Amino acid sequence: MQFISSKKYSKHYNPDRFWKKIEKTASKLGKQVLYEILSLYFLLTSGKTPLKIRITIMTALGYFILPTDMISDFIPFLGFSDDIAFLSYAFTNAQKYLTPDIKEKASGLLRKWFPENTAEALNL
Repeated sequence: MQFISSKKYSKHYNPDRFWKKIEKTASKLGKQVLYEILSLYFLLTSGKTPLKIRITIMTALGYFILPTDMISDFIPFLGFSDDIAFLSYAFTNAQKYLTPDIKEKASGLLRKWFPENTAEALNL
């Protein structure tokens, strides 16, 4: 995704803004997207993820945090489509670094937030 500038969007990432965005959007995103976002967050904070992948994750999360990106998050049905596409790109590139511990942290938070059928919804 070369049209996304890592310098432009990664600078918007910070943990406080990330958690505020999650709090505001969790119910709109769906469990699978939330699982991927949380996995990216835990990969970023693990300290074992290669720099190139961390930059991609920070860029994707920074893009996700901004309400005014290519398609504004305020537009019904379309608002998160660009965010989800970029987050999925980052998740796909980072998947080989997902450890069982990171997967458990992400799925554990989802089970806490959505106790009903979370594991089945994610095929965990």
